[in-house]
Amino acid sequence: MKDDEFIQDIHTRFTSIINEIHSLGEIIPRNKLVRKILSVLPGSWEIKVNAFMEAKDLQKLTIDELIGNLKTYEMKKKKDHERREPQKEKNLVLKADNSDSSGDDADMTYLTRRF
Repeated sequence: MKDDEFIQDIHTRFTSIINEIHSLGEIIPRNKLVRKILSVLPGSWEIKVNAFMEAKDLQKLTIDELIGNLKTYEMKKKKDHERREPQKEKNLVLKADNSDSSGDDADMTYLTRRF
C-alpha cells in the first residue's frame, strides 16, 4: 500500500488477487489473509497494526471486520489532519469609487474584510 492510497483501494486490489488465487484452486486461511493485509499497511499505520496484533484475536477476525475498522481509522486520521492544518486566511479588498469626488487618490476608499 502506498502512503496516498485509501483502504478501499487496497481492499479492492487485495480481493482481486485473492479471487484469482482461489480460482486456481488454492485456499488461503482467513487469519493468514488478515495478517497479510496488516503487513502491507505503510509505516504511518504502525500504531493501528500493533493495536490489532495485541488486542484482537486474529484467528476469529474477518476481513470485512478488519477493513471496516481500518476505514473508520482512516476517516479519523483524515479528520484529525484537517483539524490540525491551519486554515488559510482570505482577504477581500473592495474599491469604492465616489462619483462626486475630484478623482484624487486620497478620495478613494479601500475596504478590507476578513473571512
